[in-house]
Amino acid sequence: MNKKILFVLFLAALMLASCGTIPDLGIGGESVEEEMELQEIKPEPTEAIVPESIYYRDELEEDPNKDWGLRVISGLEEQLIWSQMDGKLRFRTLPPNDLNVIFFNKHNSYEDVIVQAEVENFGPLDQEFSIMCRATEHGWYEFRISSSGYYELLRFDQYLKDEGKNAYTNLLEKRLNSTLIDAGLDKNVFSLSCVGSTISGFINGEQLYFKKRPLAIEDDTYRDGTIGFGILGYGKELDMTFNWVEAIKP
Repeated sequence: MNKKILFVLFLAALMLASCGTIPDLGIGGESVEEEMELQEIKPEPTEAIVPESIYYRDELEEDPNKDWGLRVISGLEEQLIWSQMDGKLRFRTLPPNDLNVIFFNKHNSYEDVIVQAEVENFGPLDQEFSIMCRATEHGWYEFRISSSGYYELLRFDQYLKDEGKNAYTNLLEKRLNSTLIDAGLDKNVFSLSCVGSTISGFINGEQLYFKKRPLAIEDDTYRDGTIGFGILGYGKELDMTFNWVEAIKP
């Protein structure tokens, strides 16, 4: 196509435009905004809105006596040495007696709750960390793990203790082994869930299995109460820490 033909077509287009005879291409009339009922784009908040799921959390960086009260289940209080080390609550014990001590929260009580803690072992493996839910003067539920790879799910009955009997009932009938526990000197996060009449345990974010089914024990002895955490030693020098403890809304 030569330059003369292009010039002629250009002039023809100008004449049609001046006469208003250019075909309607649908770009007039109602705007796209009106046709599609578009709304104004509003800025989103810069911080994500996360539903509140934590009832309570303690980083254990301050004096534990502020929020926790000590109860000695067995052994002597003088055997327990506690300190704060790098933002962790450190426990050491002196032999020769077995020792079972618990710290109960003074201020909070819950019905349905998940108690969770991160723990770390710095000494012998034959010791146990424990967490509790629904604790009252009558008793509580308790979940224990050891750095040797074992766990227990128990119910404590104060009436039995007052009678001079074994206050603990093992809800699983015995101490069990789990590969979910990072044995040795590694950290572990373990959780005790008390929801309705269902009591269950989790280790490092994984639910335990019992008799080839998810661990879920039905027991309605206790309906509400405070939370707790503790340590157990069996006549040896122990060295262990709780890094934090929290109560989570199920």
